This record gives sequence, C-alpha cells and structure tokens, in this order.
Amino acid sequence: MRAYLATTLVTVLAAAACGGQAPAVPPAQIPAATATTAAVDFELWVPDQAETAPTGGGTLNIYRGSDLAKAGTPTPAYSINLAEAALGVGDGMGKHPHNVTFNAAMTHAVISYVGSGHVQVIRAADRKVVASIKMSATAAGNPAAHNSAVTPAGDAIIVANQGAKKLQRITADFKNDTYKLDTAADLDLAALEDASHPGNNPVMALFTQDGKYAYVPQRGGGAYLVDYAATPMKPLATLGKSDISTQSCCAVALKDGSIWTTAQGGPTSTTTAFNLVQVTWTPSSLSAKKLLARSGNVESHSVLAVGQYVWVADRFANTIDIFDSKTTGEPIATIRLATGALAGRDPAPDIMDLSPDGASVFVTLRGKAPVTSNIKDLNNAVGDIGGFAVLTVKDGGRSAEVRSFVSLTQGAGASTVDPHGLRVRILAR
Repeated sequence: MRAYLATTLVTVLAAAACGGQAPAVPPAQIPAATATTAAVDFELWVPDQAETAPTGGGTLNIYRGSDLAKAGTPTPAYSINLAEAALGVGDGMGKHPHNVTFNAAMTHAVISYVGSGHVQVIRAADRKVVASIKMSATAAGNPAAHNSAVTPAGDAIIVANQGAKKLQRITADFKNDTYKLDTAADLDLAALEDASHPGNNPVMALFTQDGKYAYVPQRGGGAYLVDYAATPMKPLATLGKSDISTQSCCAVALKDGSIWTTAQGGPTSTTTAFNLVQVTWTPSSLSAKKLLARSGNVESHSVLAVGQYVWVADRFANTIDIFDSKTTGEPIATIRLATGALAGRDPAPDIMDLSPDGASVFVTLRGKAPVTSNIKDLNNAVGDIGGFAVLTVKDGGRSAEVRSFVSLTQGAGASTVDPHGLRVRILAR
C-alpha cells in the first residue's frame, strides 16, 4: 500500500491568501451554482486507459447527468470498446486514452493516447470514431499524445506530443468530419532545449483567456507562450525551470487572464512535490509567482476553477486544496477525500471537471494498477477504486463534501481499471 497522508474529514482552514483565477485541460469554465442557474443536461465521458486488446484500446464510459443525480450506483448509458471502435479508421487503434476534451459546440470529442501517440475524434451523436491520426516520431522519441485542445475557433486541434518533444496541429472541419495533420505547423521543442529548458516534453496546450495564444508547460520545467495559428507555430515568450519546476500536469486560465499551473515532478522523477504557480503574461513575456510549495508524500496535479476558487487535487495525499483566486496565501480549505462515501478508501484523485450548474465536481480515482503516471517505488498514482467521485460544491466553491463514488466495471478484454481524464459534455437545451 502506498504511503499517503491520513484523511478523515473536510477541514476548513483559517483563511489566508493566494492569487489568480480558473481550469486546466480546460474543463467548461462555468460559474459556481446559484439559485437562478438553469438546469442543463449533460453527459460525463470517462475513458478507461486499461488495454482491451493485446496492443492497446481502452473503454469509453458515458454517463447521463440525470443518472448521476439519482440515488444508487449509476451505470454507463454507453460503454465503447475503443479497440473495436477504431478498426478501419485512419491510423487505427491507440494505446492508453489519457485525456478527453470537446470542441466548443460539443459535437465531437477528442481523445489523446499517451501510450501510442494517436489522437482520435469521436462524433458524439452516434459515438463513432471518425478520425484516428498518429502523431510524428522524432529523434527525440516516439509519439505520445499527452493532451489535446480544440482551438476556440474550432478549426484545429493542438496536440502536446510529449514523447517526440513536439507541439503539433491537426486541421479540423468538425462539420464535414475532415481532419489532417499539418506537419508544416510543427513546433520542434527539442531544438529549444537549453540549461533552463532541459526536458521540453510538452504537457498540454492551454489557450489564454482571449483565445489568441497557447500556454505550453514542459515536463522538464518551464513553459512557452505560443502563437498556435502561425506556420510553423511560434514561441513568443518563455519561463525556465527556475521559474516552474518539473511537471506532468496541469494548468488553468482564469477570467482575470492569469494562469495557475501545478508543478510536482515528472514521471521520470524519484520524488514528488506540491507546487502551485501563478503565471501572468503579455504577448511577448511571461512571469511566474510561486504561491505554495510543499514536499513529502504530496503531488499537485489537476486544477479546476469553481467560481472564484481554484481547486488543486493531490493524488498522493488524497486531498483537494481550495484557494481563493482573489487573495494570496495558503488554501482556505482542504477536502479530505477519504471521508463520507470514501471513508477508509485510498482514492488517488486525478482529473476534475465541473457540472454545468456548478453544483457538482467529478474527479477520477485511480485504480490498483495504474498504467500511466505512476512513479516506481512511490506508487503516487495507486488507488483502490478505479472510477470517479462526485463532490457536492458548497458555499459557491469555498468547500465541498464527498457525495458518492462510482467504480468502473473492468472493460471487456482488460486486466485492470485505470481512468485518468474525464470531461463533462454539455447537451443542447
């Protein structure tokens, strides 16, 4: 069993201070719930990374929002074997569906496969894989699509090809389902490595609040501000590892324009840490302010905005820290996840997203045998559930309580359960 901090109840800490504003692999940026918030139908898409074929695949579980609101244990409205769904489509099956996102219209999902470098597009209306594109390998390494983001204009998909040290762009026409890797747009991050940027494996592309640029943090530390519409894509400003230490996830752009990013040690590290950094930018500069630093059995990972509050999940310590973006300092509250419905469990929280009404947060819980992100001998990503938790948001995002959790059923052909990314899909009213 991995070492982790004892967790027993939701603890509200004395308010101190912090600074910034909201989400990362951008979940829908929606204000916290109010009495006048209109009900919006939604689905929760949860990919399971565990292989459903000898060389890859996975399972996509889709839950109805209405089912998640009911008492009892919900079952998926749809479970899709991603190995079978990709047969005969483009570059075929991927391995380890690590993250999922949607275009702004919510008509298509984009799944990034960190184990093989595939990016797949799924048409939400009929749940069909309509494109499968494998990213490029380079002298720096094999492709590994850690994360993808659909541009605000909906005309391209920006891919963090971590293994090959490239930022890549897929042109996208979601209306006509045509997609093509635009290699002329490639940003070769390996060519930019230096003493301040020793490991340019891109973590993600996060669009700035105005949508004009992409913030691209690096696993080896540091980050770039990128003109993602240029050909090739063009770095405009940078931070080094002394500004932001090694990281594997995540960041979020807030309404005030600032970016909050975590730094916790990458998968090649032998230790973990909890670092939270506020980044401010202009089109030609980046600056970083460290808000919090911890060491020990801690690992800052997913980050989510809930109203004016920023939630940071620690999958090693089994906690979610809540910060007030309008102040600076320690968290104003800490959610101890091994409480309520999760009492006595080892949740290992990972990626979070917010319901459309702002009343619930969903967070993936890692399984007993995680196939990605785990550091040997530390077992920082090892949990005992393999599913997701539902948290009730309280006080506009200042606190929360564990309402329920859902264990995923092992996919057909799989030998374990291991969700990582998840995302809310908002349906038309």
